[in-house]
Amino acid sequence: MKQRFFNVLGIPIIHSNHHSFIDLLEGQIKENKKTFVVTANPEIVMRALNDKGYEGYLKKADYITADGIGIVIASKILNQPLPGRVSGTDMMLDLLEIANQKRHRVYFLGAAEFVLQLLLKNVHERYPQVEIVGSHNGFFDWNDNNIEEEIKSTEPDLIFVALGVPKQEQWIAEHLDSFQKGVFMGVGGSFDVIAGVVKRAPKTWQKLNLEWLYRLIKQPSRWRRMLVIPHFLVKVIFQKQRG
Repeated sequence: MKQRFFNVLGIPIIHSNHHSFIDLLEGQIKENKKTFVVTANPEIVMRALNDKGYEGYLKKADYITADGIGIVIASKILNQPLPGRVSGTDMMLDLLEIANQKRHRVYFLGAAEFVLQLLLKNVHERYPQVEIVGSHNGFFDWNDNNIEEEIKSTEPDLIFVALGVPKQEQWIAEHLDSFQKGVFMGVGGSFDVIAGVVKRAPKTWQKLNLEWLYRLIKQPSRWRRMLVIPHFLVKVIFQKQRG
């Protein structure tokens, strides 16, 4: 099936709901197709708009999903409404569930060492059939490490990268050509959530698309990052006016 995309400030977002996209990724794993997934919010789109190097990393992605509710709002402004968010944390959880059923091989890259160890413990307990083939924390010498070789030697089906924006997209984009298979996904703070270090918004808040507000209440220091959203929406309105 041919995929639909909509363009927001030069970034192509896949027109898909969560379940359809998970089905798509499951097919990619089954067929051993190398796949690079970016889960985008307004901050990512605005960074790409202002940083050509980062935009280049995104252009190497096979799929960019609407992680932030701001992207969904933008799709409505541009008269190409998306069916909803395709969140990185939700995708990671569902892909781990599938990996548990199919005994997929998984590699984890990112976060502080104590967070990574809690993550590995929780994944092992919740998804005992997942084959964890390797892991590395997010603190390493960018130009002197053997992470790429380790991942290649273990041939994982899923590689979750939690180095934060922009490093996770940069790492995947710079190393992708060295691999023959695997779904590579930047998942931001999802390691912290699954490790239990950060509490996710209650389901009611998630359904109301207020997860961003819950995080802001819990972490008031994030307010500066939230300022990007109105700036982003103004840019989207200008895009619509330009046609």
